[in-house]
Amino acid sequence: MNIRILMGAALLALASPALCAAQRDTIRIGQPRDTTRAPVRRDSLRIAVPANVPPPSDTRPWVPAPEGDTLTVAVADSVFDSEATHALVNRVIQSGSTVPAGLDDYLADMRSAIYLSIRSDTAQGGEIPVTVDELAGEVRWARTGAVEQTIQGHRIRLLAPTPYTVGSMLEAPWIVPHLYGNTIDIFSLAATPANRSRVARAVHPFSYRGIDFYRYTAGDTVRVTTREGRLSLVPVTVRPRPGKLEEANDLRLVAGTFYVDVDRAAIARARFGFVERGSVLSLTETGVFFELESGLVGGRYWLPYRQRREIQVSSPLLGGAAAIRLVTMLSDFQLNQGWTPERAGSRLAWRLEDGAFAGWRGVGDETDVTDIADFADLRAVVRPPGSTRGVQIVPRYRQSDHLFRYNRVEGAFVGLGARIQPADPDRRDWDVYAHAGYAFAEGTPRGEVVASWHPDAASREPGPRYSATLGAYRRLRDMTSFRPPVEFELGYTLSAALGGYDVRDYYDAAGAELFGTRRSGNWLARLGGRVERHDSVTRNTESFAFGTAGDFPTVAAAQPGTHAAAEATLRYARGSGAFGVSRGFIAQVTADQGLADFSITRATALLSARFPSRYLTVIGRVDAGTVLGTVPAQFLYRFGGIEGLRGYERNEFGGTSAALGRARLLFNLPPYTSEPLLRVGGFLVPPLRPALVVSGDAGWSGVNDRSARALERLGARETDGVRSSYGAGLSLFEDAVSVEYVWPGDGGTGKWYTGFVAYF
Repeated sequence: MNIRILMGAALLALASPALCAAQRDTIRIGQPRDTTRAPVRRDSLRIAVPANVPPPSDTRPWVPAPEGDTLTVAVADSVFDSEATHALVNRVIQSGSTVPAGLDDYLADMRSAIYLSIRSDTAQGGEIPVTVDELAGEVRWARTGAVEQTIQGHRIRLLAPTPYTVGSMLEAPWIVPHLYGNTIDIFSLAATPANRSRVARAVHPFSYRGIDFYRYTAGDTVRVTTREGRLSLVPVTVRPRPGKLEEANDLRLVAGTFYVDVDRAAIARARFGFVERGSVLSLTETGVFFELESGLVGGRYWLPYRQRREIQVSSPLLGGAAAIRLVTMLSDFQLNQGWTPERAGSRLAWRLEDGAFAGWRGVGDETDVTDIADFADLRAVVRPPGSTRGVQIVPRYRQSDHLFRYNRVEGAFVGLGARIQPADPDRRDWDVYAHAGYAFAEGTPRGEVVASWHPDAASREPGPRYSATLGAYRRLRDMTSFRPPVEFELGYTLSAALGGYDVRDYYDAAGAELFGTRRSGNWLARLGGRVERHDSVTRNTESFAFGTAGDFPTVAAAQPGTHAAAEATLRYARGSGAFGVSRGFIAQVTADQGLADFSITRATALLSARFPSRYLTVIGRVDAGTVLGTVPAQFLYRFGGIEGLRGYERNEFGGTSAALGRARLLFNLPPYTSEPLLRVGGFLVPPLRPALVVSGDAGWSGVNDRSARALERLGARETDGVRSSYGAGLSLFEDAVSVEYVWPGDGGTGKWYTGFVAYF
């Protein structure tokens, strides 16, 4: 991994105000209602949090208990899936649409983490946090609707130094104070007066108007145990009915699932997204999603326990995604303190205090708990098609290089991509993806057709997920032996087209493949096979955008032939491994057995990890592999240079067996703080986070007699023992920028490395 990702991270961080500005100021769902006030004992109460919602600990079809008078509404059968669901929704509209009597105000402690994260189109691990804000403070709410959120502590971590973060730009509360009433106030992340003046209104599914727009489907009862005893929650899935989005005019609709406390006829949890009015083809797709989890306080009131708000931005043309995520925990509620707000409305106050983070873990240590993919199910349903019948064809690119790429073999490659899928978002268990394009300098067409089966891929239920793919293709592959866990194909294109830098070796592969995948938590297992024809390629251009490229070397020749192989992969991933600002760990083993022209047996392993702490950060990556048989050039291991074993030439070493280890130790220097050095409005001076850097690389390779000639033709050689390099220097901004001197272990001349750190 090199400067390409760090440049992209800096650009994304700088673009974060645009993501924030895309948000409305206040989403008012329905109209507020009030109830009479009845005082209760002022006390400090702990939350009774339902455990594991989902998964269900005990499920059975829900049958409503006999009730008194219910709201009678004449509706078509298409509104509710059953009379029981109809009765339950009516009860919530009647009793849950008002704040319970006796709840006048509350004070609660607050912990918030705000992430700006990216997910590459070819990542083996999770998403990469670019900036992390953590805020400590408290929240006050009054029955009048007033909300005051006070920030008492603010600390940050940055992948690339920028003059602001998402947290530094916040000027309004982001807490949803409760799920009672017919309103949910959601404040803008943007800090501009223009955005604060905009108001949008959405129809609450559990308001009197909701039945005019939504369809309701009840799931099995979820039995959960809390300090208050056993509770019965019924999940009610809400979807806009066909044609209602157009009838809503300037109102907004939601799609998601609301968990209803049967005994109290109140919403205990909500998970939803705002329905978007999107065109078939757009350059970007945005989604605004919420997880609002409540705890039962004092056995009477459902008040916020954990809230997650997420803005996702992706492009049908580029693959990957970016997200702004706010995760907030509330605890130690004190009810009815007699708080009288200084002014009506909402207010965000900054009153920074020492010791606000006492007892907290390191900044960003919990980033692996959430991921952009968590809302995959809602991303589909918040863009309802005009019709849910049959199938639809949508322009789509799985990877940015399917649309455009540039390298010294193909020159400019331009392609078209599309996906065929069921029109009904709730029935998308399969899809067919196809893309085709033309390499102009090479004069060669390439593309692929891949059918995917993924039942319940986005289900929220626990347990493993299974999927399968069947595809036919013609691809340009690179010969990278030890592939980094995180790659951005667009970065390689920009390096070649704008920087004149393309040093990877390539070969042509055309064939078919079949794979099955099992995912469970952090684990992934993949089994399948492929049959393909390999051919060598040559350099067909030496030009880039600004003239003749200085780093377009000749392409190493691959051995032509037919490759048939059975392949298996086992992976464990938490976070993004060695790359990022937070804790990460990735372990992977891949094995394949070749048939046909290349009867080889190959196994490759990867271990990538990062462990940050206050005084020391350990970053490491280990790659190892071996190939048995007469090995063609495209399957040999090679390393050397900035991508591994710095201090030596690029791909100087190689063989049929190889091991490569890389490590960095960051000895953090005073000041150890993660708090900004200076704040001026929404801008800040990030903490320098200086560190002494000690780095080391070690590699070994050997080649069997039958493959020695192939290695020689590649211009590589064995290491003749263990080769190493080591370096020392100074880094700033969480190791984003460093000055280092690296010596080869055999006593040769060292090299200076200055600028962005070459992560691995």
